[in-house]
Amino acid sequence: MVGIPLSEEKIRELLTNEKTCWLATVTPKGKPHLIPIHFRFFNGRVHIISVSNKSRTIKNIENNPNVCFGINTGYRGGEIRSVLIRGKAEIIDKIGVLKKAHLRILTKYLSSKKEAQEFLQRLIASGTIEKRVLVVVSPERIISWQL
Repeated sequence: MVGIPLSEEKIRELLTNEKTCWLATVTPKGKPHLIPIHFRFFNGRVHIISVSNKSRTIKNIENNPNVCFGINTGYRGGEIRSVLIRGKAEIIDKIGVLKKAHLRILTKYLSSKKEAQEFLQRLIASGTIEKRVLVVVSPERIISWQL
């Protein structure tokens, strides 16, 4: 079966509703590094919080900003939908931007905005937020299909 490209509306729906993506970066030796991660898509870009500013993923992006982001849903023919985004990743460590991004992303995964705000306050109070960074992926190419 040959895949059919998704409409812009279906791509936006997947990027808005799906909870887990796969983010591929390139190691300094040119090898792929792939991790599952939570994200939020807004303003036409993928926003990801890295829980460690010293993680392998962040080191890879610092060395080479080319990344690939992927989502795949469904298991049977007719239900399988996929989106791949190739683009450039930017690392942002400004605390104000990081706090806003946390709230936007956390509201996707927690049951309420209040719960997201409380979680963020715990991160701030413990100093944990200062070890985190925001990764923003600007798409250069979006590929999608449905099988």
